[in-house]
Amino acid sequence: MITVGIWQDNGITGSVERNLVIIGTAAEQAREKNVEVLVFPECFLTGYYQAPERVRTVAGEVTDDVLGAIAEVARRTGVALVVGSYEKSPEGIFNAAHFFAPGASRPITYRKRALYGDWEKSVFKRGNGPVLFDYKGIRFGILICFDIEFPELLRETALQHAEIALVPTALMAPHDNVPKLMIPTRAIENGIHVVYANRVGEEGELSFVGLSCIAGPFGPIAAAGQGAELLVESIGGDCGHDAIDYLQALPEIHTQG
Repeated sequence: MITVGIWQDNGITGSVERNLVIIGTAAEQAREKNVEVLVFPECFLTGYYQAPERVRTVAGEVTDDVLGAIAEVARRTGVALVVGSYEKSPEGIFNAAHFFAPGASRPITYRKRALYGDWEKSVFKRGNGPVLFDYKGIRFGILICFDIEFPELLRETALQHAEIALVPTALMAPHDNVPKLMIPTRAIENGIHVVYANRVGEEGELSFVGLSCIAGPFGPIAAAGQGAELLVESIGGDCGHDAIDYLQALPEIHTQG
């Protein structure tokens, strides 16, 4: 078992410095609740929806020193952190999620592959491949928002023996059926836990629905409301071993056809 937390909030759009302070405060609160892994929403460090020129400017503010400051928060609190942000690289700007293990000098980084809508496609480069890692004896994968709405991407993660998928997201109205219906379905059909961390509040014309949730091989486990909230739950163990084994059944069904 491991205790996971979701920091459902909206941060300060475009202010890396102020969001660093919020991340530190959130990690302290999570430590008080014995959280071992805390997941923030998509692009929490930078803000999500901004004009293309602001995306480029703010992405440049996510420096090694900034990532080092988050690593120090993880070290000081003992809480592993998953923080979404813009990522500037020689290839372009990516929509990224960084996993900071306490004591690690650098994060493990995943880049979003399923870019949503014209705005994302105009400002971000598409990431490549899954990212999986082990922490506290548990195999984790990371996806970002729209990624998990494609069955193939979570199935790919599950087939590489991930037990928990960490999913920073920025889901806006009117798509509240995603956390209510789709996320539990994805967890059940893959025999995996999904930690889905959404934003609240507004950016420009976008209104985020909250409703962060945690689901497992047998369905919903915990869900947040539509306001700022720290959602905490202990998950893992052997519960997936007795779930319907869709991962092994599918090849057999194909051969019977």
